[in-house]
Amino acid sequence: MRKLLNTLLFLLALSFASPKIVVKHPWIMEPPPGPNTTMMGMTVLNEGDQADKLIEVKTDIAKRVEIHKTVIENGVAKMVHQRYVKIPPRSKIEFKHHGYHIMIIGLKKRVKVGDKVKVRLVFEKSGERELEVPVIKMQKMHMHER
Repeated sequence: MRKLLNTLLFLLALSFASPKIVVKHPWIMEPPPGPNTTMMGMTVLNEGDQADKLIEVKTDIAKRVEIHKTVIENGVAKMVHQRYVKIPPRSKIEFKHHGYHIMIIGLKKRVKVGDKVKVRLVFEKSGERELEVPVIKMQKMHMHER
């Protein structure tokens, strides 16, 4: 009986110390004519007391989706593929044009302003979150980067 009680108390403690992921202001940029690649941004908040990781992003509109980070090396900006993005407790991570962002590569169909795209975010501890993400014009993207 004592072992069962200890197990229950342990599980209860874990539930209070878990991450609490909130996704705000997701957007996908309307791609310019030609390229079949675009990007997605958003704000990911962890309102919990435990870190989590964004480990994958999925959508049916593209051949693949990758998490990237823009870094400056020798004065030149370049995108670096990330296996995951850690979201510390009580923090937020901005996914935007410079910094972390989501690359949507090999579009199977063109997306345009006004479309909504189903995207699934996969977190290591919090599981999957499905979003309907609006497609926006590039110049409108900047108001979501704040």
